[in-house]
Parts: sequence; C-alpha cells; structure tokens
Amino acid sequence: MHRALLVVEILMNILAALREADAPYSQLNAVARTCHFLSPLALDLLWSELPDARPLLQYMKRRVSSDPRTSVPCASFQRAASRVRKLSCPVLACSDTHSQIALTERLRLLSMMHITTSLFPNLRQLSWTDTDQSRYVYIRLFLSPTLESLELDFFFHKPPNFPFLTLLPKLCPNLRSMSISKHPVISSSGDEGPSAVRMICQLPRLTALECKSSTISEEDLLHLSRLKSLTTLSLGIPSWMSSDRESLAPHSSGPANDRADRSWFCNLRNLQLRAYSAPIITSFVEPGCRPLQSVVFDISEAPTTASLTECFSTLYSSQCNTKRSAMRSIEVRDSLSNATLGVSQSLPDSKVITVDVFKPLFAFIKLRVFDLGVCLSFSLSDSDLTTMASSWPELEVFCLNEGRGWHLSASEPRQSITVRGLQSLCALCPRLYKIAIVLDALPPHRMTSLSSRQDAALARNLAVTCLSLGDSRLADPQDVACALSNIFPRLRRISAWQHPLDTLPEARYHRRLWEEVNDILQQRLNSELVQ
Repeated sequence: MHRALLVVEILMNILAALREADAPYSQLNAVARTCHFLSPLALDLLWSELPDARPLLQYMKRRVSSDPRTSVPCASFQRAASRVRKLSCPVLACSDTHSQIALTERLRLLSMMHITTSLFPNLRQLSWTDTDQSRYVYIRLFLSPTLESLELDFFFHKPPNFPFLTLLPKLCPNLRSMSISKHPVISSSGDEGPSAVRMICQLPRLTALECKSSTISEEDLLHLSRLKSLTTLSLGIPSWMSSDRESLAPHSSGPANDRADRSWFCNLRNLQLRAYSAPIITSFVEPGCRPLQSVVFDISEAPTTASLTECFSTLYSSQCNTKRSAMRSIEVRDSLSNATLGVSQSLPDSKVITVDVFKPLFAFIKLRVFDLGVCLSFSLSDSDLTTMASSWPELEVFCLNEGRGWHLSASEPRQSITVRGLQSLCALCPRLYKIAIVLDALPPHRMTSLSSRQDAALARNLAVTCLSLGDSRLADPQDVACALSNIFPRLRRISAWQHPLDTLPEARYHRRLWEEVNDILQQRLNSELVQ
C-alpha cells in the first residue's frame, strides 16, 4: 500500500469520491470487502447516510424458539447502526403489501428486544415519512441524544396520541431543527392528546422549526412565540387568525403591551409564512421587533398594491432600527403562477405596482435577494429602476414576476424599462447574477445606438448567462442581441413568453423574435471561442 494512503484525510477524500461517482455504492462496497485496513473507513461511508431504513432492518430476523423480550439486536445490526449519521424512512406504496408487512414486522421485533442504550449512538438526522398509522409508535426506537434534526411527515390524521412526544425533550436534548407533518397532527384543542408544539417548546436548543400544517391553535402559537432560542420558522398561518390582529394582540396596554409585543418571536432571523392572503401575513409580522435576515411569504390569492404596500411597510416597522441593515432576502409569491391578466382589459390601480410599493424596503440597504412573483402588472420607468438599484447596491438576485410577465398593453401605455435602465441596474448592482424583468425594446427605443455611445463607460456583468424577460416586446432581434451582449458578454440565452404567457395573443410573434435573439447570441459566443 502506498504511504500516501496512510494519511486519513487523503484516504477519506478518495473514498468520498468513490461514493459520489457510484450511486449504488458497489465500488465502495468492494473496497470494504477487499482490505482489512480500508474496511472500517469504507463501511463508515456506506452506512453514514441511509435513504431507506430497510437495509439496516434486514438484520432483524424472525425468532422462533427464543423470546424476543430477552434478546438483543445482533452484533451486525449494532455495528451498522453505530455508523449511521443520517437516516430516512421513506413512504412505501400502499399497493406494496409485502414491503409494508415486512417493515412493520421488523420494527415490531426490534421494539420487543431488550434495549438499554441508544440504538443509534451517532445519529444526527432522522426523517420519517409514513402512510401506516400503526407504525408511528416505533419512532421512539430511532430517537437518540445525538439527534440534531428531526422530520416527521404522516399521511394520516392525528392518532389518539404520540407517546414519544412527552419524552422528546429528554430523549433528544440536542435537537436543533424539527419539521412537522403537513397533515393535521398538531392538536387544535386540549382534548386531542398532547400538543406537539408544547413539547417542542421544551427543547432547550431548538433553533429551526417547520410546521407544514395550518392547524396550530392560538394558544400554541402564543406559546411558540416565546421560544427565545428559535431563529428560523416556517409556518402555515391558520384561518382563525384575524387580519386586524385583534385575536393576537396582547389585551393589556402601555408598558405591559409593549413587553408582550417585544416577546413575539423576538429572535427570529429567517421567516417563511404561508397564508390565504397578504393581510393575514401582515397581522403576523406586525407585533414585536426582531432582527430578520430573510423572509418568504407564500399567499394563496393575488394581493392588491395596497395590501402589498401595507405588508412591506409593516415589515419595515417590525425591524429594529439598528438591525434594518441585517435584511438579506425578501421573497413574496402567490399561488397563481399559471394565471394571466387579460392584456385587453383596462387594469385598475389596485392591480398595477409602482415604485411607491417598494419604498418601505429601501431602508434594507444590505438586501441581496428580492424576488416578487404575483398576479399583478407593473408600471416602472428607468429612473424607478435606478432608484431601487441605488437603495440595494449589494443585490445579487432581482426578479419581478419571473416567467409571469408584467402584462403591458399597447392600448393602455404605462411606464416601462428600457436598456438604459438595465445598464444602470448592472452598474449600481455589480454583484447581480440573476435578473428577471420586462424590457420595452420597441421603437422609439433604439438599443444599438444607445449602447454604442456609452460603450466605453459601460459596466459589464460577467455573471449573468441567462435573462428572464417575461412578456418583453421587441422589433429588431439584431439590435436587441447587440445591446444585451454589450452589457452581458457571457449571455447565452433569454427566456421569454414561456408558459403561461404563450397563451396570450402576441406570444407566438414575439417568442419567434426572441428565438432569433438567442440564435444571434449563440453565434457571437461561438465566434469568440474560435478566435
């Protein structure tokens, strides 16, 4: 054996490369069987991440003569289990009766054995997804003091109780991240068994929580809001939450009321909310003062410009004065990604976004990601885009209705962005690597001449290789390709008029023109490679 293989770091890199290059892990398995020296390290990698618990449970054999309650797991099981760092129990097809029965039987045998220590002494991450209500009781077997991340997802309604919940703080004192089922397994009333949220709030080191369901009770939500260790929260806001915040507002007044407000998720850094409407999200964000770094708001219905402005204003006011520069990412989207506004209809002001909607966010001077995807139209000019770029000089991702368009209408002219605005955006935000906006490339906006006059002072962006331009209109593909390649020398492709925009009347014509632009861009890149 070469002496270099005696260096553990080198050997581990080689074995890790084998694992990445060979999905079935046959090569790593062969290494484990080949050399006595290499075997322990190879086995550590083989068993460290198990996407399915069944290979491990295959060591559990049916016992005929002995009593399972007096036996212990076999040595092979214990050796393999001690190597597992990440374990998943994926959902099995309901039609696969044989696998369902076999899994349940092996878990039952394991639960009946005499076990005095943790079965998985080095387990860090556990993900359990199940369709069989009878198996949830076996989760306790997999809980370990070393566990740091736990994900539970059940495809059935809440059973009478979860026996392991009350023991969770004791069994997993180092748990830092937890995800709870999108199905209603959280108690919404006191007579439905132990509250999952109440048990979660007793975890001393919990920093991240995801509640996929929207069935959390008001009492549990208030209890959760006081968990000071919580820095990351993903939550479905239930329908009982009032948009006027009365149901959540502290009932006292004066200093007591202010103290209650400040205890409302006071240490959150990352927040993701799902709700039916923007006002409901606003009511959740309003209480308190917290140093948020990223927010994601998912709403079911399309917002109005007024509700969006109120949401952004509340987000601004909920930030501590000294912490507003901490905000790094803002994402807002509705669920109407396949909806389009009719281009022939005259849109009311409530459906048209102007720069005034974004003004409350200009205080977040360190913002790096801004992604807005809503079923609304836009009225933004080059100067508006310059104002936004000046406020967010560290911007890396800037998306306004990516793939959804701005629904501009020739019969209803509004302000629009030209290549001049795009140049200003790239000059003021040199870190940009992803852009999704809508350009006006129709006459009288001559693009080539505009770019050539400023060519010497033009700020080029080498990071952007693909642009998303929604329902942008153009007249001369050659002009457009030349102007955009001057700003983005490595631009390879432009995505425009994709689904659902391809259903609009002008889609076929403009999509064909943009394909011509893509062909020209590719020819330019190929010619540069030849040179």
